[in-house]
Amino acid sequence: MPATDLLLVSGISKHFGGLSALTDVSFSIGRGEIYALIGPNGAGKTTLFNVITGIYSPDSGSFCLNGQNMAGRKASAMAKAGIARTFQNIRLFSNMTALENVMVGRHSRTRAGVFGAIFRNASSIREEQQIAARARDLLSYVGISRHEHMLARNLSYGDQRRLEIARALATDPMLLALDEPAAGMNHSDTDSLRILLERIRMDGVTILLIEHDVKLVMGICDRLCVLNFGHKIAEGTPEEVRSNPAVIEAYLGNS
Repeated sequence: MPATDLLLVSGISKHFGGLSALTDVSFSIGRGEIYALIGPNGAGKTTLFNVITGIYSPDSGSFCLNGQNMAGRKASAMAKAGIARTFQNIRLFSNMTALENVMVGRHSRTRAGVFGAIFRNASSIREEQQIAARARDLLSYVGISRHEHMLARNLSYGDQRRLEIARALATDPMLLALDEPAAGMNHSDTDSLRILLERIRMDGVTILLIEHDVKLVMGICDRLCVLNFGHKIAEGTPEEVRSNPAVIEAYLGNS
């Protein structure tokens, strides 16, 4: 795999009973790219996301992260390898504070183990302080530090989206996979999200997203992959995809 590729997906297929959700899908994402999966509802985007993040195992095909074959590994192994994700339907711990939610993400990188957590030795206490400090840095990074002690359920919708991203970043990912991060956002929140995603990319994290906000996708992504009925029908720059007849017919229309 070329050194410039972070993720290489080769011939991924996934079936659910008699339904073919994905058929021989292949693409690659370069280091430092913002790359999007787009297509109509039911195109297979979320299924592909779930394969890449370890929720589903592919029926055939493979994918490599940083040269390491990851197909069939569980979500916890994906996170340790450097893939973090958010969900279309926000999955925060609603009765925990914003700070505690981000600390949960950071705990995937802890070293103290069960013994340290139970007996609270000096090493585990020091590590917990470091986790809290990193979580505060990430809340500031995504612009919601003022809400660190607020319960997640009491945050505005846009701030909950930001909190999910902060929690994902707490795992120190190489690849940040975002499932419709702009869904339900107003124009101002979407503009702020675009700025945040550009900053994340500038800070060295590669981004893969599913997104139906065509304006956001076309304005921020380096390349896109278009799915329809589980098949890849196009791949390229926003300009190439926007002018592709198959994409216009299946998804973009004539607008």
